Amino acid sequence: MVMFQNISNEWAKGVLDDADNLTEERIDEVLKEFIKDFKEGSLATKGWPTFLSAYIVSKAAMNSYTRILAKKHQNMCINSVCPGFVKTDINKNTGILTVDQGAASVVKLALLPDGSPSGLFYIRQELSNF
Repeated sequence: MVMFQNISNEWAKGVLDDADNLTEERIDEVLKEFIKDFKEGSLATKGWPTFLSAYIVSKAAMNSYTRILAKKHQNMCINSVCPGFVKTDINKNTGILTVDQGAASVVKLALLPDGSPSGLFYIRQELSNF
């Protein structure tokens, strides 16, 4: 569970990783709990990441939403991708990949042929676990 490696909250991981019972409402419950714990200053004690916490939790939720969309729209190919640590303005160009290298992953997924696997998570161009 690459996406969840920085989340120690077992309840949240269980909800977000339960593809068979995943719903938008269940994801929203996780996010509401995260926000509550954030406001209370209890991220560490509740098993949430403390470094880049909102970023990490939002990416985990986004990948879970991807699974829901893929199941709901089976005639489409819907996946999520982490393009890698790309040199961009948002990270003050400290990334290790060029924009072209990062874009290659996204373009490859966008050009997958009809009938390709859906509801998956890729790191760069490699299939990964959530």
